[in-house]
Amino acid sequence: MFSVIISAPSGAGKTTIIEKLLIQNPIYEFAISTTTRSRRTDEIEGKNYYYVNYDEFMQMVDRGEFLEWAKVHDNYYGTTKKEVDRIKALSKIPIFDVDVQGARSLRNKLQNVISVFIIPPSIKELEKRLRHRSTETDHQITVRLNNALTELKEYVNYDYIVVNDDLQKALDDLNAILKTTILKREYMDTIVKKLLEEVHDYTIR
Repeated sequence: MFSVIISAPSGAGKTTIIEKLLIQNPIYEFAISTTTRSRRTDEIEGKNYYYVNYDEFMQMVDRGEFLEWAKVHDNYYGTTKKEVDRIKALSKIPIFDVDVQGARSLRNKLQNVISVFIIPPSIKELEKRLRHRSTETDHQITVRLNNALTELKEYVNYDYIVVNDDLQKALDDLNAILKTTILKREYMDTIVKKLLEEVHDYTIR
């Protein structure tokens, strides 16, 4: 089976889209990242992120626990091998919510990866969304906007681009991408082979 990487500039609406995708499609499982970022009031440990301090994070790096990790917006983020094993044990398709650095690392380490880059309709709208959520200072917003300009140049490394101008349309576009992928021959192989076995055992009367 394949894995799904979803990236976006901060404020593009990636988190909301992924949450709705997971509700609609139980076949997918969110790969929870580990971060040194402080937990926001609406976030839950073990659901949004695994929260650790800087020293703990670096100890995990030294022990080789991460499949990928990177410094983003002055904080560290990483996906542990243990988290990926957890999803495989559930026989589900992992959804990775990572920045462009993390996406680059995952593409180099995982096979059968589908990558989707979500973008805002404009930089002006992106700034509006960042200010509306009231979770960053003016300085942090400036940093995120500057980083967004760099991240947008990475679009050439992604398989698909989804513009989040309208949330429902963006979600429909993402669902269409993933549905098409699931129906590819290599992923339907097991189902077809099972059908052929039934045909072999079937006796025409």
